[in-house]
Amino acid sequence: MAVVTRAQRFKNRATLGLVLTGIGIAAFFFVGMASQQPAGWGAAYAFADPVTVQLRSNCDSMVVVGRGGSGRASATCEAVQWTVDGKFRAGTLYTYADEIDRGGSGGPTYKGEARALGDRAYGKPELWITIVHLTALGVAALGLVVVLFAALAAAVPGRARRA
Repeated sequence: MAVVTRAQRFKNRATLGLVLTGIGIAAFFFVGMASQQPAGWGAAYAFADPVTVQLRSNCDSMVVVGRGGSGRASATCEAVQWTVDGKFRAGTLYTYADEIDRGGSGGPTYKGEARALGDRAYGKPELWITIVHLTALGVAALGLVVVLFAALAAAVPGRARRA
């Protein structure tokens, strides 16, 4: 029968924690890159403050990126303005192209729900993106907790055993 030493248990737990963290971080960034959307869009939207964005009247820097002909096209608009906690902010809006109304005589308007985090505003992503991003963050956090507890367990001296 194999005896598992304290050092081996620490190594196993730390490895598990690092694997979970790596999987979570990889999934978090891969979903954005694979769908040509900003990495972390779903998580950023979930944690951001609701805002009303105002597009510039000459929003010609808008770039629409299609996803291989399937799904919804995403759009990026620079120099968007909004107010959070009474403070004026400006930055970039990431949203779906169909949420931007370009038919108005006063320039483009945003007709979706936006939330801002830092200098970025995000339109409401599809539900699956939010679920994947929040799950990936949870898995990464769980991995870090496992690594932390493994390190703490390794630092605590072992108990003496009676024969």
